[in-house]
Amino acid sequence: MPTPLRHKVPTFPEDGRPTVAELHRAFNRLERAGWLCMQIAEQRLDAETVLPIWAYASGGQAERVVLAGIHGREPAGVVALARYVDRLLDLGAERPILVLPLLNPWGYRHHERYGPSGQSVSDSDHWLGRATAPACPEAEAITDFMMNHAHLAAGAAVLDLHEDPIYEASGYAFEGRGSYYYAIGDGAGQHPITQRVGAYLRNSALPLVLEGQTRFGETLEQGLIVDSEDGSIDELLARKRGCSPVLTTELVLKGEQDPPLAARVDVYLGLLDAFFGD
Repeated sequence: MPTPLRHKVPTFPEDGRPTVAELHRAFNRLERAGWLCMQIAEQRLDAETVLPIWAYASGGQAERVVLAGIHGREPAGVVALARYVDRLLDLGAERPILVLPLLNPWGYRHHERYGPSGQSVSDSDHWLGRATAPACPEAEAITDFMMNHAHLAAGAAVLDLHEDPIYEASGYAFEGRGSYYYAIGDGAGQHPITQRVGAYLRNSALPLVLEGQTRFGETLEQGLIVDSEDGSIDELLARKRGCSPVLTTELVLKGEQDPPLAARVDVYLGLLDAFFGD
């Protein structure tokens, strides 16, 4: 069993999120129930404290993959997954699942978008032929795991839980409130899982923003962006591992607590049911 953090690591407190140690305890229930737990990277908090980055697999070639916590200022997906552990245990008995629930614990703890190097921990441009070297040690380790060690079924479906803190972008105006999402992969735009996730978000408490432009210059069509090229781990899984659909969901944040974390977590709990539903 992985060694838990020996002391309570202080965490950005304003939104009431669990500490990193509390999250680790929740996710380690998967390992105690027989899931394979793999440490794929680590981040150093200080001279005495290392924050491990783990992946959990229920066994076999994963048919569904869930990622969360890539950006530390986007905690809702991580917190939702910690609350979803009981359901994951049930689902993992029915089909192979791979979960990477907290890919940037340093960022989560510090309420920072990126890791300690100031780079995205899952940047994949070095695998996609757009960079000569990994952006940071975590990106090297995480992408190596997903390309060379993760056991994925052909056409595995992927869900990456994000939020869009638009308040970070000075001078950018986004009129809508709610959510939007991306779909990458062969036939991803019309895939039944994509349609089910879209239908859920459309009627959720944070409904799809059907039109507009993201701060990255992407145009929403019915709340969806298809086949983006952003150098993300999501693009990597679609282009190089044949996963489809690879869905990235975004909850729009007008401020650090607008909407409140609890409301965002509730939306993501329902979204996880939509992703795993048949």
